[in-house]
Amino acid sequence: MALVLRRVFDGYRCFMTEYRDARSIELPLAGSPWPVISIVSIYLFVVLKLGPELMQHRKAFDLKHLIRAYNAVQVIANGALFLIIVYLLSIRKNFSYLCQPVNYTQSREGYEEMFMAYCYFLLKVLDLADTVFFVLRKKQSHVSFLHVYHHAVMVLVTYLAFIFVPGGQTVMLGIWNTLVHAVMYFYYFVASYGNQYSIWWKKYITLLQLVQFVHLGLHFGIPALFGMNCGFPRFWLWIGFLQAAFILTMFADFYVQSYVKKRKLNHKA
Repeated sequence: MALVLRRVFDGYRCFMTEYRDARSIELPLAGSPWPVISIVSIYLFVVLKLGPELMQHRKAFDLKHLIRAYNAVQVIANGALFLIIVYLLSIRKNFSYLCQPVNYTQSREGYEEMFMAYCYFLLKVLDLADTVFFVLRKKQSHVSFLHVYHHAVMVLVTYLAFIFVPGGQTVMLGIWNTLVHAVMYFYYFVASYGNQYSIWWKKYITLLQLVQFVHLGLHFGIPALFGMNCGFPRFWLWIGFLQAAFILTMFADFYVQSYVKKRKLNHKA
């Protein structure tokens, strides 16, 4: 047993040192995976067990101004990163939006992609605050499987993608997701002043998310399924494809339950 554990540990250490991108190893949260695993573990414990238990006999916190500021920060951060990514790619002559390898070089373009991936990963960590706000406001019904799974897995997957494939084919994920989040948090910001300013376009954000995951599924799935050789690891193509397909299924179910079936019930009434 000790020999098996030793080999597993040696394999893990070799994998995390030999195959990861060494350029980012000194960045905060980018060295060892244990801080990220700890953050996600604490997040799950707090929002699923500790938080609900502590809030059970307490009055909900009034976090309106804090959440409004948080939403404004998310709009600015996601919007800025979206514009930066689009600008940097627009001035390149050799970047393919269909099938692009990762630039692991010490060049300016290589570091630009790496830092864009790092900023995107940090935004996914920041997203975890959404669920904490739900718990503190005693809106535990909002802490659904889809919500918790999406937030927790995105932190883990973006961390692994950042240290192994920072850029290339994954850039499209950054473009889509920062755009969607900028729009989504702007909606939350406006909605904080009253539903009369935002209720009519709520479902279109979900539609935008569905379009995002359809395109990302095709973006990763086509080269994975048809074996396109563009220098991007096929393993990560499959990860991107399966994740997009799974999230698309859950968001599609949410859209049907929230809008299609509800609209039919209203018509019958």
